Amino acid sequence: MLLTPNQLDRFHRDGFILIEDLFDPEEMTAALNDMEKIFYGKSYAEYLIELDKTGQANSVEPTVTNAVAHYGDTEHGRAQFPTGFDSLDRLIENETYLDIFAQCLGTDDVSYCNAHLFMRSGPTDQRHSEHPWQGYHADHGTNTFLPISNTIGSFDYVNSGVYLHDVDDDCAPMHVIPGSHRQAAEVLLKFGGGITDRREVPEFAQPVPASAKAGSVLFYSSYLIHAAIPFENKRKQRAFWTLSMARGDTSRWTKLANPWSGPEQQYFQPFWEKTTPRVRSLFGWPELGHAYYTETTLKGIAMRFPNMDLAPYQVYLDA
Repeated sequence: MLLTPNQLDRFHRDGFILIEDLFDPEEMTAALNDMEKIFYGKSYAEYLIELDKTGQANSVEPTVTNAVAHYGDTEHGRAQFPTGFDSLDRLIENETYLDIFAQCLGTDDVSYCNAHLFMRSGPTDQRHSEHPWQGYHADHGTNTFLPISNTIGSFDYVNSGVYLHDVDDDCAPMHVIPGSHRQAAEVLLKFGGGITDRREVPEFAQPVPASAKAGSVLFYSSYLIHAAIPFENKRKQRAFWTLSMARGDTSRWTKLANPWSGPEQQYFQPFWEKTTPRVRSLFGWPELGHAYYTETTLKGIAMRFPNMDLAPYQVYLDA
């Protein structure tokens, strides 16, 4: 069940594609049962019964560990890949799943980037902004130290969300902006690296909800602008198993596992601002003269690393 040429064109045009029935229902049920154990210590149904009795709900957010920002250990288990549960960890072995990653990335040389469990629970959820025009962002900047490029399909990576259960419109589906992966570099520069109000970007298309049935997978560019929205039905949850893959030839700077993404970033930023281009390349930065460096990306680097001397990189553009 590979992507058809039309589907692949849609992915490149829109920056995302939703594929149904990529996983079997039995796989999703087993994975969801174990994911609920990790986050609740019990099934979600039992969690709701307890909530109804006590009127109190504990947050299901993972605690932050020294290894990975945002997604670490919960009270009941590990939310970062590998979790130790085969029902979750072996989802990565789905051959068609991996083949579609290769299609989207345009190469068979595909490299693991990161994977984790993403749980939102209606009774306690705070993963959304106050207003529907807020909270729009691209995942790229949280998982790599280099800013978004205008070159699509080379320096971005591909995210995926596996739907462990049905996600209807009242279940806080992701809202994605079609085509925004092609606009993100210039828009983020214009707004200083972040979008506080989607309405201020008239060139954006209207967001669409990524609602889908269990067993579906959402593939999307790390440059795609998207947002979390509130639960309309606060009795529901949204459980994703997420996996990101990068091109092998650009994966050195697109891996969450690298120390500069997460707690170590505060130490690496001043170091990188002061050190030489050659030393930066030891940590995955593209070498001087690499095609990644353009006027747009250098502006983005200057915004993220304001004390860095970019003259050595600029020389190659001026040549």
